[in-house]
Amino acid sequence: MIASAGESVVNPSPMTFCIHRRLTRCANNAAMFKSIVIFVLLIAGVLVWIGTRPAAPKPFSDDYQRALRAHPGSERGIEAGLEEFAAVYGELTHPEIGRRVARLYADAMYFNDSLKTFQSRQQLVDYMQATARMLDESTVEIDQVLRDGSDVFVRWTMTFASSAMGRKISSESIGMTHLRFNPEGRIVLHQDFWDSAAGLYRNLPVIGYALKKVDQNMAD
Repeated sequence: MIASAGESVVNPSPMTFCIHRRLTRCANNAAMFKSIVIFVLLIAGVLVWIGTRPAAPKPFSDDYQRALRAHPGSERGIEAGLEEFAAVYGELTHPEIGRRVARLYADAMYFNDSLKTFQSRQQLVDYMQATARMLDESTVEIDQVLRDGSDVFVRWTMTFASSAMGRKISSESIGMTHLRFNPEGRIVLHQDFWDSAAGLYRNLPVIGYALKKVDQNMAD
């Protein structure tokens, strides 16, 4: 390098050059480590998502068909049961959600929300209480009710807010529930039809990213 008049050229010393190389190497290693951590978390999230998915074809179909035969339902309890259903699911974070769910469902019943299947009321109560603890708020708004004998089909919009890995999560999804009630207005059959992947999993930090990448790859 040729210096102009009045300027001096300062060449870095070997020690300065060595320190610069080490800092550059540390920065590269840190970036690589961060990438590895993100990749590991991504894989772990996908494995958790796969592990928690219901084995849909057999339980979802076969159990539902058996439940239809086992729980014919009654038209007498529909009005009272629907009113209670709207109240309970309208506020899933209610402090007495366990007691309210126990009052809403019959002891012998079938429940599937596309995530879990229960035929024990107490197991359902425990599940709903655990779900409520993970939510900051949750509401289900009834959009339409269709009746056909003892069968009731409820179209709804669900919104919820929660947090995961320090991130606030909010979601809105739509779905439909097939209900049957006993003469006392308690639910004996509850089958949800909704896209749990879009309504729930896609809003989780790691799993949601993985699902979006799958969507992008399929679109390409």
